[in-house]
Amino acid sequence: MTGVNHVGLTVPHLESAIEWYRAVFDMPLLAGPIECDLYTRGAQRRREIFGPSWGGMRIAHLGSSNGAGIELFEFIRPPVVVPDDNFPFATVGLHHVALTVADFEETLGRVLAHGGRQRCAPSEIYAGVLVCYCEDRWGNVIEITNAEYDRLARATTVTDPST
Repeated sequence: MTGVNHVGLTVPHLESAIEWYRAVFDMPLLAGPIECDLYTRGAQRRREIFGPSWGGMRIAHLGSSNGAGIELFEFIRPPVVVPDDNFPFATVGLHHVALTVADFEETLGRVLAHGGRQRCAPSEIYAGVLVCYCEDRWGNVIEITNAEYDRLARATTVTDPST
């Protein structure tokens, strides 16, 4: 593998989500909003991916400085459903997206200032490596960290009885 390409997130309001991710994480809009339905190019492939109940959606692509991105989905048919439990961590599947940020405290402040939520207190897991689980305005769980993944992974394996 050469890298993680993008992560797809479902949101109930595409324009609001584009604005939120741009404001909080300074992610440029690469493409969109794009309308997709049963009559647009790629409809057959989307029906294969999402199943026979899929009838339409809107999407947008946001980029990051390392080339990875976030693809935002607003499903129209069927409409987006916001679950009561937005963090089914013990259920098979993705349960959070982790984003590396240059200024941890400033980014956490922007998450909160733009209607996001902090799920826990920020933690220094080892030697200056900071993490905090948050949510966007729609409940998608986002971990922010100030460390690249190789350093973050190594930090979680250090035996330190004080943490």
